[in-house]
Amino acid sequence: MSSEQEARTPGAPVTSWEAEIARVGIVEAGQVRLWRDAFRRLCVTVEGFATYLDLRAARVFPVSEVADYVSFLGLNDNEAVMIKDTCELDCESRRILEEELTRAYFVPKITHIYEIEDAHGAARWEVETDRGYRLFDLRDREDVRVIEGTRVLLQDADGNRYEVPDITALDERSRRLIDHEI
Repeated sequence: MSSEQEARTPGAPVTSWEAEIARVGIVEAGQVRLWRDAFRRLCVTVEGFATYLDLRAARVFPVSEVADYVSFLGLNDNEAVMIKDTCELDCESRRILEEELTRAYFVPKITHIYEIEDAHGAARWEVETDRGYRLFDLRDREDVRVIEGTRVLLQDADGNRYEVPDITALDERSRRLIDHEI
């Protein structure tokens, strides 16, 4: 990383994701080691540069998964490091990163929809997921997003996320219910 990259202004306007990548700069994954401190907090060492403590990992493009970019954020979500091609990480670093991303992006997959009913302006969804039965409320239809034609992402009133990987794989009744919401 150059001193110009270190001195960047967080939150500066960006016109595209390519411009953001260029602005931030990317560290080669082979130069990065992930580890946990005595308190099990995520730490990152960039070989020959710096060590960062108490970070959280975040996918740069969590919905579209345009590329395999991961950012490591510190206090107030300030970006410390960004890497691409996580497959270049050593085995232990990859394992730690996978743990962090799994925890951060826990998204149950909806396998069956029992009912969707209007409850005082919110839609109450009763569903079965790969993690068990769930009952949740969506504030409005903007909380239901269709991605890539048949993939649906939902965010409930409490901020929890759910996914229907492929609406065509749902049973007929579930498809009819979700069709009214998208």
